[in-house]
Amino acid sequence: MRRFLLLTVTVILSLGSFAQGTYVPLGSDAYYQVDRLDIKYSRILPIIHTQDKGYHRGDVAKVAETLLLSNMRFSKVQQYNLQWLVDEDAEWLDSLTSVNRRPLWKALYREPASFLHYSSKKKGLFDIRVNPVFDLRLGGESNGRFVFSSARGVEVRGNIKKVFSFYFNVLGNAARPYSYVADEIRVGSTNAGTGTKYTYVPGQAYWKDYESKIFKFKDGIDYFDARGYINVNVLKYLNISFGRDKFFIGDGQRSLFLSDNAAPYLFLKFDLQFWRIRYQSILAELTAQYPRGGDILLPKKYLAAHHLTFKPWHGLTIGFYEGVVMQRSNHFELQYLNPIIFYRAVEHSIGSPDNVLLGADFKLNLFNHLSLYGQLMLDEFNFKYFFKGNGWWANKFGVQAGVKYIDLAPNLDAQLEFNYVRPFTYSHGGTINFTHYNQPLAHPLGANFYEVIMQLHYQPIKELALNAKLSIARVGDDTLNLDNTWTNFGGDILQNSNGGTTVSREFGNKMGQGAKGTITYFQLTGTYQPWHNIYFDAQVLYRAKTGTKTSNNTINELLLYKSAFIFDIGMRMNIGMKRYEF
Repeated sequence: MRRFLLLTVTVILSLGSFAQGTYVPLGSDAYYQVDRLDIKYSRILPIIHTQDKGYHRGDVAKVAETLLLSNMRFSKVQQYNLQWLVDEDAEWLDSLTSVNRRPLWKALYREPASFLHYSSKKKGLFDIRVNPVFDLRLGGESNGRFVFSSARGVEVRGNIKKVFSFYFNVLGNAARPYSYVADEIRVGSTNAGTGTKYTYVPGQAYWKDYESKIFKFKDGIDYFDARGYINVNVLKYLNISFGRDKFFIGDGQRSLFLSDNAAPYLFLKFDLQFWRIRYQSILAELTAQYPRGGDILLPKKYLAAHHLTFKPWHGLTIGFYEGVVMQRSNHFELQYLNPIIFYRAVEHSIGSPDNVLLGADFKLNLFNHLSLYGQLMLDEFNFKYFFKGNGWWANKFGVQAGVKYIDLAPNLDAQLEFNYVRPFTYSHGGTINFTHYNQPLAHPLGANFYEVIMQLHYQPIKELALNAKLSIARVGDDTLNLDNTWTNFGGDILQNSNGGTTVSREFGNKMGQGAKGTITYFQLTGTYQPWHNIYFDAQVLYRAKTGTKTSNNTINELLLYKSAFIFDIGMRMNIGMKRYEF
């Protein structure tokens, strides 16, 4: 596969085109702002397909510039947010400029969003920007546990003639995470058949243990996060990128297709956009599940995913998704390289060895304030068994439905979302489940759950944002039996789920089966931004998992009977706020 990727990138470098640029990093405030603008002004804005994240900086700059150059009147907060987007993506502006009237030593921060910025004297020839990245958070839990996290690094991006772009971000991280996150890291997943244990750090790849002499703890984690890619615009309508990062498909808090929950991965991505249509194709190399141990070459598997979206009119977007996870002897299945074909047909033609997902999604904006959205994901499905209602284990699917309302009061927005995923969804025989680095690629809870998420976001003044979020999820965990064996009830998607003895039962499966649990998550956050991309955060968080005791079920009880209030404060620069919302 790597030879193919290198050949493809080499060929496209010789082609020229239009400007879209690097991606806005996931977690940036830009995603909330663009989504808000799309709901309020979709009838007059340039078409942007909000389901496909990350957004290209060129697209975001075009949205903000269009509104600022219009004759519309905006409040001080709205004007501030639009200018923030303009400053953030200044290299892609056509008519406006971003200027800091008080640069530091005449060389630094000549633009509000760029610590160091160098461009050609001839406009548009090349542009390079360098920013420091920093994040420090300190806090404590109601059980007396001290929590801490830090990140420090650098971000570099640039472009040549707005045709060839590049991005690089490297971070060193150290943390003593919240107790429920530490439990997840320590306990992980245990294979029901072999007893093999799979552990991970949420959202990250390789990690090691860390102890701090300053803060006097020995149960911390340390990890290195490096992401980077090149991006080329080809033939005006086509954009191709290659590198290491992650993406998100959907308009909700969660995604049932592909989210940013797992670690970054190697990818080759094609974006085709014309008229009211956008088509993206992602080819990725993933890490199959593995037990943590010494340095070895980790097992590989591969992902191919397509997402087609169509806007029949402004305000309505409908989409179709398909994805397949495959595993070969260290090579990609070449038949999945065809970007215009149904993966299910290919999978059948080569003997049905792979894990194929199909889906559809939509977004409907109404009355300049209301947005409805949803996703339907099918893993496996049999209409006969579905209508019989006999709980067949392989009727595997997920549903998402959500609503957003903008300006309940000035600058007060609300969101309500429901997610439902049947037992055994995303899982498969062997290791071709929908995971990467021992983590789900879609929803962080895996399967066998339903949840409700409620969120309020308020920006009373330009520099201050307040956010409140409550989520309640009902889950079903696997159980450890008296004979020290495990029963797979379909919640842990790393389990080998291929029918027969690998599942709890063939028929009679129900949502939340197994060790029943309820996860309650409440978060109240205040963020103050005195200067561009420099934030001071204060957060109160409550997280609890409760459930029913089962005999000899020590692992589930460890996870079920944990609750804590958490308070922390922090300061960050040029990075989104880390969240562990599970």
